[in-house]
Amino acid sequence: MKTSILLLTLFFSEVVLGQLKVAWPDLSAIKYVSKRHAVESDINSGAAVFLLKSNGINIGTPIDIEIPQYAIHLDGETGMRSNVVIIQAEEANGQQVVGALNVKTQKFIAGFLNEFELLGTNKPE
Repeated sequence: MKTSILLLTLFFSEVVLGQLKVAWPDLSAIKYVSKRHAVESDINSGAAVFLLKSNGINIGTPIDIEIPQYAIHLDGETGMRSNVVIIQAEEANGQQVVGALNVKTQKFIAGFLNEFELLGTNKPE
């Protein structure tokens, strides 16, 4: 019985907002695009998530934020919060778009800048 209680306590101590804690990666291990717009080879290498183009011409300009950096993404539809690393941030036609890597799933996501809580370059606790 004590073992079961201990295991449950350990499990619940690792749960944060319904998700298991996931270790944040070192930023030095993350591919990213900074201070320029992304190109096709960045997408192919995993350093970017999207291209902002119009009539085949890249129209994205970099947003002046630190990249890469840790962040929390809030999904507006589900309310789900996800730990991410921002790997790209560009603006076009008044829209600020961010590309990120989900720390838990290792999948890429894109969203508007206001969907992200920027945490900076120091690894969160």
